[in-house]
Amino acid sequence: MNFNNYEKFLDIIMPVIDKKFEHQKDYLACKKGCALCCKTVGMLFSQLEFNYLMEGFKSLDDSVQSIVLKNMQKTAESKENTDCPFLINKVCSAYKNRGLICRTFGLLLIDDDENYTVPFCVHNGLNYAEIFDETTQKIDPEKVKEKGFEHDPMFYSLSRSQFFSLNLFKELGLKTGESKTLKEWITEYIQN
Repeated sequence: MNFNNYEKFLDIIMPVIDKKFEHQKDYLACKKGCALCCKTVGMLFSQLEFNYLMEGFKSLDDSVQSIVLKNMQKTAESKENTDCPFLINKVCSAYKNRGLICRTFGLLLIDDDENYTVPFCVHNGLNYAEIFDETTQKIDPEKVKEKGFEHDPMFYSLSRSQFFSLNLFKELGLKTGESKTLKEWITEYIQN
């Protein structure tokens, strides 16, 4: 499968996503090795995203592929949530080929149903934790003022379906295919 157009798409949208991370940097604790966001395989991936992830898998060293395959087997067999099989020593082994949810996690987001969501890592003292009120489960404007941050916290419309509905996505002739959880894709991959 040729991913040239999908990579063109990513080359165009990633600077936009990166700007949002830069704008919110005072609130963010994301760094290499944190990996709390990689502790679930319940996130949705389109077929396109999963195929691109597996393209990255093909480029891994044989020893890393072996580890990922063992992890995938565990994921497929487990009745419970597991870490992403690509997570090795708290680092994504297929980072370049990660899904859109992986690329936007950590920011305050607005989903397709206009729900405002805070990253779950806020409860671990990470992203936006300094301005989050655990009682109300909301960002506290008073805490924002108290801390004197340079930029206000912002909620962004960065859902997968919003990306997939961009004219650019269509102009590049991209098709998402169906969406499933990463666990479902992995289980199907292992069983085939």
